[in-house]
Amino acid sequence: MGNDIHLTIAVPSGIYKEGNAASVILPAVRADINILPERAPSVFVLDFGVIQILEASGSVKERYFIRPGVAQVVKNQCQVMTQDIIPFEDIKPYDAKRKVETAADEQERLFYQMILDYQRGIRRRYLRTLKLFSDKSGLPKTHEEVVADIRAEMAELEKRISAEKVSDKKEEA
Repeated sequence: MGNDIHLTIAVPSGIYKEGNAASVILPAVRADINILPERAPSVFVLDFGVIQILEASGSVKERYFIRPGVAQVVKNQCQVMTQDIIPFEDIKPYDAKRKVETAADEQERLFYQMILDYQRGIRRRYLRTLKLFSDKSGLPKTHEEVVADIRAEMAELEKRISAEKVSDKKEEA
């Protein structure tokens, strides 16, 4: 574990994936970020994109399409909280195109459009998450306000995950 990162990926319904990785590439809002062991504590806002879990050799071990969310890195632990996740191999271009055409809302359409674009070799930043960086008047927020918003979003996701765990335990009993 000394040279690995402990990765936890959570969705509103609970923990999606947990395990160790040599490094992880996250789709942060402005650019992809490679999370390596011994990284300084960091918080990132994630955009629509692909999480890549890498082996020590640098080869891709696993890939997942995600919706916007947040990630926190502290002491070789990377916690990712996202609204939705799909394993890379589980969706084909035809299915993504059909989902784009039948999407129930703009967020869903953007998610599947990103998947379709990625499968076609098109990489772009969707930057829909950037609305976090301005207040209702459209004025830019200060750094402190943005950090407070990110922390509030992370706390809300953690509450949802905790509530789901309690609910699951009650159902098991």
